[in-house]
Amino acid sequence: MQKLLTLIFISALILGTSCAPPKEIIRQPVILDGIKPIDLVRKNNENGKDLRYMKAVATLNLESPKSANQFSAQVAVKFPDSIYIKIEGVLGIDGLKASLNRQTFVVYNIINRYVIHGATSASAIRKTFDYDIGFDEMVELLIGLPRIKENDLVHLSEFTTDESYYVLTFRMSDETKKIWIDPYAQCAVARIRHFDNDGTLFMEKEFSRFENIDGNFMPRYVRIIKPNEKDLLSIFFNVRTLNKSFNSNLFTIRYPDDVKIIEQN
Repeated sequence: MQKLLTLIFISALILGTSCAPPKEIIRQPVILDGIKPIDLVRKNNENGKDLRYMKAVATLNLESPKSANQFSAQVAVKFPDSIYIKIEGVLGIDGLKASLNRQTFVVYNIINRYVIHGATSASAIRKTFDYDIGFDEMVELLIGLPRIKENDLVHLSEFTTDESYYVLTFRMSDETKKIWIDPYAQCAVARIRHFDNDGTLFMEKEFSRFENIDGNFMPRYVRIIKPNEKDLLSIFFNVRTLNKSFNSNLFTIRYPDDVKIIEQN
């Protein structure tokens, strides 16, 4: 009888432990003693380095002086340089499909029945999507993992802390950039602020609500703010899967023969 009671107690203890909620991380202020910027940069680059595929369902918000819109979107990224975006219009009707790589892009506006082809450039993307963003910046936005390059450290002018974050300040000829690094998320970038030579903030990027997906710390919420233009673009990732391969045909945009074709330069 005693052995039976002991087994029941041990089983209950194991069950209770396995069902217990994960322990909440208590953030503590960080210190600089013994910490080198190069080590933070290398750890930043280790996070997500093995990503090959990503698929996500997300909510996009666009706010500007001209309009404010919210969309449901499906996103697929095949590394290193293929992007697929499907944006739903009103009442779940497909509104737009786009496929981009470093050389070319195709956008099919389903509602208005036209297709845009073009060579990938910041200018072409701006004209097509009405948002000033380059291809690499678009990849960073959709993944949520900006990289800090080791050779950028030649521009490092200050290394400080901000509560539970490390802060790197880079001074270049045309701007000053401050980067907040989150040691609780594999040194992922939590915030980037860009200042012009007059010290005016002209762009801020935020990456928050990190979650561990198969050993990769990924933000659920990404936001870009441009104070001068009063533009805000945000993405909330509702569902996301990593490294589950998918057919490359996804990046081939199909459309009817009778739609209008526009070449974008």
